[in-house]
Amino acid sequence: MTQALIQAGYSYNEQTSIWIRQEYTGIAYSDGDEVEKRIASIVSSATDLGVLSGELRPHCTDWPSLYHLSGTRANILRPFESDLRGDILEIGAGCGAITRYLGECGGNVLALEGSPRRAAIARARTRDLDNVTVVSDKFDAFRCDKKFDVVTLIGVLEYANLFTAGEHPTLSMLERVRSFLKPNGKLIIAIENQLGLKYFAGAPEDHLGIPMYGIEGRYRNDQPQTFGRKELAGLIKEAGFKSTEFLAPFPDYKLPVSIVTEHGFSCDAFDAAALASQSACRDPQLPPILAFSPELVWPAIVNNELALDLANSFLIVASPDGSEGSVSSSILAWHFTTDRRKALCKIAEFVEVEMNQIEVRYRRLDQNAAHPVAGGLLQHHLPERDEYRRGNVLLLEIVRTVTRDGWRVEDIVHCLRNWLEFIAALAVEQGHAIDLSDPCSQLPGSFFDCIPQNIIVSSDGSFHVIDNEWTVNDELEVGYLAFRSLWSLLHTLRRFGRSATGDVKTRYDLILSSMIGMGWSISHQNIARWIEIECRVQSEVAGRFIASDGVEDWLKNVALPIFDLSQTVTERDGQIANLSQTVTERDGQIANLSQTVTERDGQIASLNQAVTERDGQIANLSQTVTERDGQIASLNQAVTERDGQIASLNGSIKETLISTSWRLTRPLRWIGRRVHRAAHVMRLARQYMNH
Repeated sequence: MTQALIQAGYSYNEQTSIWIRQEYTGIAYSDGDEVEKRIASIVSSATDLGVLSGELRPHCTDWPSLYHLSGTRANILRPFESDLRGDILEIGAGCGAITRYLGECGGNVLALEGSPRRAAIARARTRDLDNVTVVSDKFDAFRCDKKFDVVTLIGVLEYANLFTAGEHPTLSMLERVRSFLKPNGKLIIAIENQLGLKYFAGAPEDHLGIPMYGIEGRYRNDQPQTFGRKELAGLIKEAGFKSTEFLAPFPDYKLPVSIVTEHGFSCDAFDAAALASQSACRDPQLPPILAFSPELVWPAIVNNELALDLANSFLIVASPDGSEGSVSSSILAWHFTTDRRKALCKIAEFVEVEMNQIEVRYRRLDQNAAHPVAGGLLQHHLPERDEYRRGNVLLLEIVRTVTRDGWRVEDIVHCLRNWLEFIAALAVEQGHAIDLSDPCSQLPGSFFDCIPQNIIVSSDGSFHVIDNEWTVNDELEVGYLAFRSLWSLLHTLRRFGRSATGDVKTRYDLILSSMIGMGWSISHQNIARWIEIECRVQSEVAGRFIASDGVEDWLKNVALPIFDLSQTVTERDGQIANLSQTVTERDGQIANLSQTVTERDGQIASLNQAVTERDGQIANLSQTVTERDGQIASLNQAVTERDGQIASLNGSIKETLISTSWRLTRPLRWIGRRVHRAAHVMRLARQYMNH
């Protein structure tokens, strides 16, 4: 790789550890100085740079840091891990989140990034991986004779209009990418879907931030641009790729928690809609108000075979020689759990082992983790495989209940009762009788994970526990298990319908009223204790401290997210009226300011006249000064002439004083003075005598 880069004109920068042409200055793309300097500082000071680094996770405090540092980013390529051990070209490395994963897969990675600063950050993120080389250059200008097994375009193809020349930049980029592939190589693309469901719900277009911009086809040639499935497939084919396979990452490709294959959507025995629905609330870029709830729409989308066309993003594998894709035809989907401490992160793979017979296979992402993983409160048990249960997730049934207008607390209580009766029956089977009328009744620790999100309701109404991976080291209260269930509900929903009575206004109201509806005597102390336990649990799972302080206040003070379009329109009308009044007031202020400006203009005109008059006086004085300067010059000339005359007389006197005649006449001058003095005395005497 080094020799190929040297021959192509690149040189190694010792300071940044990247390869770059001497004259190259970079492209006009950045997340901003503050963001990139912050990311660089975090990466440079970190000791654990891995994809699942527990050291980097606490720094994910906003969208830019989440995007650049989160281990969830790498999930987009995990289905292709076995293909990522050869020669890899990553186009658009950014700050190295995907680069890090590619390096950890063990392949020979060349990461290309147009921004030298971002390239330096990517290299800092992979500084302990000798199999990673980072080059900073424009893709159009990039030169390398090497061919690659895999080329990746993760969040890059949509920027072709900005950085690729030609009449059809997207097509040109795809054709050039193909030139870097070996004949049996593979191109992996991740890109937003122009017609993604969330955009129809009102989410703004990802790159331009304007709702409906993409689905209305308003892209200009100088802007980033995404495509629908059919159009994108056509471009890939036109660029010379003979086979194309589409997959759907959820909630999208940036932070995917699930990926569903084409076969996963078409398999009757597999509920792909459940993965799509459960991931909907995991998208941190969604606005607070949507036109509808995506989690409720996905089942209808899947049932009508529109899921791939309306997925928020695409994950695509394309091959120039038509070879089969990297994904086995038996794979239906993957689900990733990467928001935990490294030892607890896992992947679940849904595999059709026979016609309509599905198996769930589990694997830890940290191969060095002990099994099981034990902590202060919990033990983690991960089976190698489990039976797939077809049916509806119980939590989603509760979701459907509380998202309808006119729901009642009794509806939630009904679901909770059915669930708890199932839990009680399971406990009896294991030799433990519990009293459902007492929230403090104790359950075995193995029931910790038996909450509605892990309960499948079959078509015959029977309940089945799935994904039961956690055990509490001690017994747990029935009330706490119910609290966990409601807590999960609150973190699953983006909006609620309006309750029939209107008295359930906050999250705390929902929890308290549901538990009272169960016939339980619940105090503030009960809920405070369960909050503390839940925060301890979450801290142990996440690998970082999660404080319970303020959680109860948040539950009490934050209203349920209730969205009513007519109410929202009324509120917006009120806001518009207030803004109109404000505009009127501002117009009055502007009118007053305009009058003031007019008055000031008059004052300025008067001052300008005064200045003009002063300028005339100054001009006259300047003329007088000039004349005086002439007179002074004349006088100076006269003085100079007089000085010359005086000097001449002084010279004559001096010559006279030293002359011979002056010396010879000296006695005569002495006699003259005596005579002059005698004459003066005689005059004085006569004057005296006359008086």
